[in-house]
Amino acid sequence: MTRAGGKASEDEPTEQSVVVQRAPFVVSANFTGRIAPGDRIDLIAPFDAVALRVPFAYGDQVEAGQVLIELDPADVDRSRAEAESAWLKAEEEAIRMENWGQGPEMRRASRAVIVAEDELNDLEVKLVETKALLDRGLVPRSEYDGLLQQLRQRQTSLTVAREEQGETARRGQGSDRRIALLQREVARSRYASAGAAAGAFVRAAEAGILVRPDKGGEKSDQGVHAGGRVSKGQLLGVIASTGGLDVVFTLDEADLNAVTPGQKAVVTGPGFSGASLNGVVTGVAGEADAAAGTGKASFSARIRLDPLSDADARNVRIGMTANIAVVAYENLSALTVPPLAVQGAAPQAWVMAQSPGETQPRRRAIGLGRVGPDGAEVLSGLKPGDRVFWTLPPQA
Repeated sequence: MTRAGGKASEDEPTEQSVVVQRAPFVVSANFTGRIAPGDRIDLIAPFDAVALRVPFAYGDQVEAGQVLIELDPADVDRSRAEAESAWLKAEEEAIRMENWGQGPEMRRASRAVIVAEDELNDLEVKLVETKALLDRGLVPRSEYDGLLQQLRQRQTSLTVAREEQGETARRGQGSDRRIALLQREVARSRYASAGAAAGAFVRAAEAGILVRPDKGGEKSDQGVHAGGRVSKGQLLGVIASTGGLDVVFTLDEADLNAVTPGQKAVVTGPGFSGASLNGVVTGVAGEADAAAGTGKASFSARIRLDPLSDADARNVRIGMTANIAVVAYENLSALTVPPLAVQGAAPQAWVMAQSPGETQPRRRAIGLGRVGPDGAEVLSGLKPGDRVFWTLPPQA
């Protein structure tokens, strides 16, 4: 827009005019947030050990492969030995379960069945011989009845032996076998991880900014320091990739309709050395967080920044304050006029305008689109080259 204005004293109205042309028109919603990790890699302690040396400070930018923590070699060797011992024990148990059919438990159960069968067969033969002698009156009835009682006992013993054999066989094919195989895989994986660790060092897997571990958004963990002991699986820090930093901010209920995923955003900040960072809104929380003591609901939102240049990566730090302008509306070829030039309100809005070739301005009805602090979008009633006039009130 080309703007012109006449001179007047401070207590007289000032006439202004502008020639409207097509130009990009953007309406933004402004918020304040902070820089936060987006793409992140958790730094995990591989062993129970004492940290002998910690050659970094939280907030430093680290490179891929950089040594971050030096652990006590004696602790590392002991942890590896324990991992190997656990793996060998699990391997032995898994092999035992895989060969269960030929194992000592199954052989013992099978022998018990064979012994019970043989004893029953011998007793049945003896019972037949005793019955023949009883029929001839050569043995007393009590001897035959005693053998019948022993026969029932042998039959019961055989039944029990066969049941125990079946139960033993099922144990080698059921959950016990599955548990043993799973424990072997877990122990093998842990041993492989222990063996793959580069000596007694913890290194950065990727380049990025190393920040303290956080829990629930609060820096409740003090991290690691030289001389301190770390536990296996402990979160020691977070490497935030400079190619995937986020900006987190909160929305009031009234702003929810103005911010949706996919919108462009421009982020600046007092610590950015004048740089403007571009990004895209990636999400708005579907559940509100009640503000403590106010009863008002707020919703968290997140912006993913475009990959930073090397210069920006050196300036932008996790936790920095960020001024956010979310592009709520954008028209790359819009006709706009200053908001003060618009008289009335939609749908009866109008301006004083003069087209090329006209001798004086005249009232022109216009169709209004979006209105921002720097301009009002005109959808109809004006064309490029028209000059719009308005009067500023006298200064107080």
